Amino acid sequence: MADWNISSGSKVRPYRNYHSPHIRHYEESTAASSDVIALGDVVTFDTVVATASHRILRAPSSGGTGTNLMQVDIQSLLGVALQASTSDGSATGLSSAVAITGQGRKIAVCLACPDQEFLGYASTMVPASSAANLILVGREVPLVHDRTSKVYTLATANATAALPAVVITEVPEHVLGDSGAYPLVFKFLSTNLSFAVPGAERA
Repeated sequence: MADWNISSGSKVRPYRNYHSPHIRHYEESTAASSDVIALGDVVTFDTVVATASHRILRAPSSGGTGTNLMQVDIQSLLGVALQASTSDGSATGLSSAVAITGQGRKIAVCLACPDQEFLGYASTMVPASSAANLILVGREVPLVHDRTSKVYTLATANATAALPAVVITEVPEHVLGDSGAYPLVFKFLSTNLSFAVPGAERA
């Protein structure tokens, strides 16, 4: 059995859609240079700066006792970034909300539609996941931002049941019995989605 390790290459990525993935381009918001959007980041609309609510940033990850679980019930989540930012996080090159002054700093995003599955990796942080097994299918789990490797991972063994962000839909057969940061297929829970995501529904 293999023991998987997490690395900067363990990015969340689109995996399966029985139709076509919904891809949209959004302007990134301002951020600290260390917090600009990276390939594979989960992204949301900026709900902090009122004049930037049309822009995107990396999903907030300050939940849980380790302050690294993705916040839930945010109702602003869009999906996963398909490219990395090339900016320093400043306002340089940004357009206003009412007038496009140029192409701006736009980033392609695969929207987290209800029929869109993503591939991610089990967390080795909070705490380490158990061996890969089929019991994980259907489990709702938090996402954790690994601040060392700068990737989002699935906290399959996390006890913070109040902070689920995704539901596991498949454990690839070739990793059954493996340990560590093995790959998993998942969907985002609709409770976090922005209404800008096609098919998003909330009670």
